[in-house]
Amino acid sequence: MNTRLLRAAVSGSAVVLLAAACGPGSTAQKAGTESNFSTAQVTTAPGTGKLTDLAWSGDYRAPYSEDPVKTADYPEETVLGNVCEPLIRVAADYSMHPGVAASWSQPDPKHVVLQLDPRARFSDGRPVTAEDVVYSLTRNLDPAVASNYADAYNDVDTVTATGPAQVTVALTKPDYIFVRNLGTLGAAVVEKAFAVKAGAGFGNAGTGVVCTGPYTVQSFDGTNQMVLKRNPDYWDPGHAGKADTVTFKFLADPSALANALSSGSLQGAFDLQTSTIAQLSKAAAGKLYIGGAGSTTQNVDLAVSSLTGGLADARTRQALSMAIDRAGIAKAIYAGAADPLYAVAGPGFWLHDPAASTYRAAYDQLSKAPDLAAATKLVQQAGAAGKQITLAYAAGTPSQAQLAQVLQQTGRAIGLDIKITGLPDQQYGSLFTDPKARAAYDGFLTINYLEFPEAATMYASFATASGVQNFNGYANPAVQAALDAAQATDDPAARAAQVLKAQAVLGQDLPWIPIVQPRALLFQSKAVTGAPLTFSYLDNSWVTAVGAP
Repeated sequence: MNTRLLRAAVSGSAVVLLAAACGPGSTAQKAGTESNFSTAQVTTAPGTGKLTDLAWSGDYRAPYSEDPVKTADYPEETVLGNVCEPLIRVAADYSMHPGVAASWSQPDPKHVVLQLDPRARFSDGRPVTAEDVVYSLTRNLDPAVASNYADAYNDVDTVTATGPAQVTVALTKPDYIFVRNLGTLGAAVVEKAFAVKAGAGFGNAGTGVVCTGPYTVQSFDGTNQMVLKRNPDYWDPGHAGKADTVTFKFLADPSALANALSSGSLQGAFDLQTSTIAQLSKAAAGKLYIGGAGSTTQNVDLAVSSLTGGLADARTRQALSMAIDRAGIAKAIYAGAADPLYAVAGPGFWLHDPAASTYRAAYDQLSKAPDLAAATKLVQQAGAAGKQITLAYAAGTPSQAQLAQVLQQTGRAIGLDIKITGLPDQQYGSLFTDPKARAAYDGFLTINYLEFPEAATMYASFATASGVQNFNGYANPAVQAALDAAQATDDPAARAAQVLKAQAVLGQDLPWIPIVQPRALLFQSKAVTGAPLTFSYLDNSWVTAVGAP
């Protein structure tokens, strides 16, 4: 699980909306409406032509390391999947496909068996062995490595070579969701011999990595630019890159990024801030695309950091949630490039699930207009009227500042005294790692994402005993049991039933309060096409799909 700061939202015009792939009799709706939960187009037109160089935004800073497991954040996850492939490939619709692992199976709830593709080679030409894969996966279990994906391996007991080209992962408890982690950088395959020899230098700009991807790192200055070079001997010709080189530039200033895209000096960017919509919607150099509802596995929430302070009474949390004008926030603060969010695991976490209709039916029941009168009554019943509630937000993120002010005004309207505090980015970041930093606040705003859509995983992250984002010590046996049961079943309908049991309880307990779910934003130059319009680009070799029209 990851948290990333986004910035201000302003109104834009004339954007290209990717039409929903609607069934007979249904209609696509504009960004910002509440009821469009049809599966959106997940990618732009395929790129077919070769490119000499592709210039793309690598997000708001340079990667801290080339080591695929060191940091799970947008820059690393945008770039490194093109160099260090996960075992399983993930398509734009999040479906899983053979990669270094030619096949995988789960013969029982506690074992995952991987059969490696005999063609798989590292960039230095050496064949991938089961030993390399065992080494790569078990790095996540080594505290000395400090993998940012370690929490995904909480249920892993052993990883063993069970044949020359076979690896078996043994789990400590039934888990049919774990396999999704094998499509992330936590399952990127690195060459053991090179990594061991490199030692602590593995992944540093001067040492680099040896992996299996369609690209290698040609140059990296550690700050402003990383250039990838197409691997001419890539082991899977059908998935080879179309660009000879890919130049990633890292621009922290959204205005500078918008200017670079508008001028054509950059040919594309994901993870755009809504403050760029107005300019990019008019850019002659390319098109700005806005995905449909649920096109990201990203959400904006109020994380309750203390269950003993001003938000201790569930009725107070319910009142605040009941009063929030989510549709108004999506329109005014996020320029319509977001949708009201009525459960933390909203549409982006289940739109592509086989049980999507089950999730949708339950979710539709949660969509309600603000009710200030009922919320005020709850505040009074909880004895919270006039009591101070402290909320923190990232001061350097205008959209968070605006949202905090809206929540403050909302609280005032129902009798809550909400004090908001803007924190510098570093201090704000400590809220996610330091209990002492959180102790001063009843809650804080957060923007979260998962690399893959799975409602059970999202809820487990903040509502179970081992959840990496369980900041407030929330514990409810019914929620824990339902999510454990969801994890232990391979049947989508049965899993959805268990997740919805947990969701119903969480909707009352509200350890987190959902607010909005941003839509995917992509800018693509007229000279290129093929980029996905979902979060599937994270951790994967998405560059290979991009080429000339």
